[in-house]
Amino acid sequence: MINVLKASAGTGKTYRLSLEYVAALLRGEDFGKIVVMTFTRKATAEIRERIFEHLEDILAEGAESEVVKNLEEIYNDLEVDLSQLEEVYEKMLCNKDQIKVYTIDSFINHIFREAIAPYLGIYSYEIVDDDQNREIVERVFKELLNNPADFKLMEDFLLENVERDIDNYLTLIDRLIKDRWKFLLIEREERPKREVGNLVAEFEQAVDILKSIAQAKGKEFSQAYFKKDFRRYLELEGLTNKEEYITKNYKQFIKNKFWNGNKTRGKKVKALKEELEAAYDEFRRKLANYIYNQEMIPYEEEVFNFSQRIFEIYDRLKFKEKIFTHADVSNYTYYYFYRDELNLLEGQSVSDYFFELLGSEVSSLLIDEFQDTSILQWSILQPLLAECETIVAVGDEKQSIYGWRGGEKELFANLEEILGGDSESLGTSYRSEREIIEFVNRFFTGIYENWDYDGVEHLPEKDGGYVEVLYGDERAKINTDTKAFGKLGEDHQEKLHNLNQRVTEDLKAEIAQRIKEKLPNYNNVGILARSNNELAEIAAQLDKEGIPYILESNDSLVDHRAVKPLYFLLNYLAYSDYFELIKFLRSELVGINDGALKYLLQNKARVEEYMANGEIELEAAALSEILTTIRDLKKLDFNLLTSYLVEELGLLELYQDNAGALKNIYYFFSKMKKFESLPKFMAYLEENKDREELKQVGVKQADAVQLMTIHKSKGLSFETEFFYWKPSANQSNRGNSLELYLDFDERFENIEDYMLTNSKYSQLFEYLNLDFHKQEEEKAFVEEINNVYVAMTRPVRNLFLYIEAPCSYKRLLDKQEWAGKDYGIYEEAILGGAKAASLKDLAERKSFGKLVVSESEEEGSQVELPDLQKYFQAEEISENRLAEINDDKDLQMNIQKEIKRNEGLAIHYYLEHIKYDTPQKREYARSMVLAKYGNLLGPERIEEAFVKVEDLLDRHQDYFSDRWDVYTEYELVSGDKQYRIDRLIVDDEQQEVVIIDYKSGKTQEEEQLDRYAEIVEARLEDEYEIRTEFLEV
Repeated sequence: MINVLKASAGTGKTYRLSLEYVAALLRGEDFGKIVVMTFTRKATAEIRERIFEHLEDILAEGAESEVVKNLEEIYNDLEVDLSQLEEVYEKMLCNKDQIKVYTIDSFINHIFREAIAPYLGIYSYEIVDDDQNREIVERVFKELLNNPADFKLMEDFLLENVERDIDNYLTLIDRLIKDRWKFLLIEREERPKREVGNLVAEFEQAVDILKSIAQAKGKEFSQAYFKKDFRRYLELEGLTNKEEYITKNYKQFIKNKFWNGNKTRGKKVKALKEELEAAYDEFRRKLANYIYNQEMIPYEEEVFNFSQRIFEIYDRLKFKEKIFTHADVSNYTYYYFYRDELNLLEGQSVSDYFFELLGSEVSSLLIDEFQDTSILQWSILQPLLAECETIVAVGDEKQSIYGWRGGEKELFANLEEILGGDSESLGTSYRSEREIIEFVNRFFTGIYENWDYDGVEHLPEKDGGYVEVLYGDERAKINTDTKAFGKLGEDHQEKLHNLNQRVTEDLKAEIAQRIKEKLPNYNNVGILARSNNELAEIAAQLDKEGIPYILESNDSLVDHRAVKPLYFLLNYLAYSDYFELIKFLRSELVGINDGALKYLLQNKARVEEYMANGEIELEAAALSEILTTIRDLKKLDFNLLTSYLVEELGLLELYQDNAGALKNIYYFFSKMKKFESLPKFMAYLEENKDREELKQVGVKQADAVQLMTIHKSKGLSFETEFFYWKPSANQSNRGNSLELYLDFDERFENIEDYMLTNSKYSQLFEYLNLDFHKQEEEKAFVEEINNVYVAMTRPVRNLFLYIEAPCSYKRLLDKQEWAGKDYGIYEEAILGGAKAASLKDLAERKSFGKLVVSESEEEGSQVELPDLQKYFQAEEISENRLAEINDDKDLQMNIQKEIKRNEGLAIHYYLEHIKYDTPQKREYARSMVLAKYGNLLGPERIEEAFVKVEDLLDRHQDYFSDRWDVYTEYELVSGDKQYRIDRLIVDDEQQEVVIIDYKSGKTQEEEQLDRYAEIVEARLEDEYEIRTEFLEV
């Protein structure tokens, strides 16, 4: 029997799987031959508990048992032999170790431990998580750093990918290791080159057609027929020069048409223009083939070669240290699983020896949360499935949100066909009340063509519930300071003014106020959001309202943002570890630039000599100053370190509004104070950093709101849930980063095609007839819908859906707000769910049902932070030494770096709020900046920023006058790319458009503004003069 159970959220997956286990027992199967696989330890414990509860219920109630009645609905021919069942029950109680309920990771680990590890000469090892594995990744990097040939290989590979952080190197290594399963499945092949031909001749053919258009219009062909970015080509002579120009500027040719669209309009030349388009597309195909041959194929070879070197170092360290992640175990298990000498397989099935290692044969295999099964796990399980009499796979493709871990929802979607079994849908939710179920049904039915949804029913007794929907944020407000607004009728204007007044400007603050106003206690109240940053901002609002909350972290204390830089520094002071020095210098407390980082990487020996004796000079003067300070810290007595680090680095001031950061700083220094020397303290941290005693501490109480990301909430439920949701555009990779694409056959057994490439080449895929990038974008889009679904199906009684507006309301009252946006599908879903005609109707909260909450059992109390200062008081310091410390301000570079960055952000934020330059608007912009950046910059620096930005306004009064229609932070979409213009101003009467970019000391990117101009020009129906300008702040 093979059965695939499609189970929507809350429909009783765990209950059904445990029923299937009991059914197998009643059919006479040996419990030792029944294997259950889940994806979390929590789920394994729940299933074990449910199995025993079911057995006890049947033995106590007999034929009247609810379990028996439910089983009879599934299997009408099932017979219940109570005496036989009691005997099985007693055996299970006495032999719980023989009950095979695993997580899928622990099952594969069992295979590794019993078969693979001994084959490799490993008889004991430790399983670690990804955070703990970071140390191995860093050691791989250190080996590359210490080997000039290896480091040159990596530096060449990253030549066009250098970012502002040393973590770029670590991220690349970590990415390759996490995606190693892809390399294991790929059968590497030599790629044939594609036909290119004569690029110049192909392009000249298009140019000749353009000349024919000029002739047909009775005009003389000139450079005006070319866009200005392409006119250089017309000046070139000789085939070689022209081909070099084309290949060097291939991105420009692929992205843009070379001709001036204004010169090719008209019915008279319509056929010629179509011929021009076809000829240019053919040229682009040949050009894409050229880049494929010259760059993409060599790049893929580099990926294979570099990754092989990474894996060699990684494996050597792994087998030496004998510490593995679950991903490592899966990779090594798959790699060795099919070797003949291990005798684990007989043909396409597992062998008798495999069952011997497992402890018994497997008659029934029950798998939970199958939609999260990775391709590699599937490849390992397939030979076992071939030997099972019964297979039951339970899952929900709508809850597949772990694609980044290798989960493949399409595998579960096609599982019925792959296994040749039956399919059944569970259609009743046991979790949520009626109002929530009906809202979710309305929201998701028909939401997207590639996202199937069948509505579910609620239990008859769950006939209540409450749903509240609110759409808002400052961004939602309509700009009323434009000419277009002024042209509207008075009634229309009044309606829009009233709409703006109804908009809730700060939804995060609104959540906190709503909780305080409506909920008598905070037990079983959850707040979900997409990102940790959003949760941190909501937590800050809860702090203001005095609402206790839990923002848990499983990370080590030394990985906390406020503690990590100190840990890097102390590691260097204790061990002179050059890598730790670099990490400290790149942390947010110091923030050296890319040039300084490059110097440190290329001059390791010289810098280490400088830190050892200081007798040589470094070419980088700014580095010399801070390195001297760090070198002097080595001489400082351990008892003085605490005060120096806190008082000189300004930790308390920096995190004064962050209760969580202060608690972790306190905890770190409370630990530090217990030791008498730095080496002993560092040894303690090294030994215990991944243990419970050094986990990050949260600001929490028993009666507290729980904040968590959607991913962490999966499998949980809350009586009351607030879902803070910000619909946004699909975040496709627009930079230069490694991309590893695989295309599987329908059974997910073989790779039909693959591509190891760089994201910068994705623009060529259209002309290379490759759809990898589109497939990945589609997967990401569907998975984002899954995230929303998971979030909305957690609540039991009450759901508060608070939607942050991604853009401003439209001026037209009946206009669809999100038309043409990537997230446009959600508008109809929101309106359907909320039974609203327009998003404008949701500026005021709309609710369904009646709010029901449990009464408080005890009064909550305020979160109290401990007295931190006593832990920062060092022993008595001599007056001379105190003066020396006070004079040493080199480490203040860190704060200055952060201040400069925030000052730039504050200036841009000010200008966002200036449509037209009036005293009232300046005052409003000042107030907004003070609210957001006042604590970060302080009064003096804020005032300096105001002087700079208001000087800009005085110098460019025309650009801020009311003759323009103004669009700030204007979003442009072109193909799969998105751009944001600081300020776009339009004069319809003069037919002028000016695109403005604010710059505060950064490099001016003329090509970027030219690109903006091309996109704007393409969208204008009339002839407008388009200008671009940088405004220096």
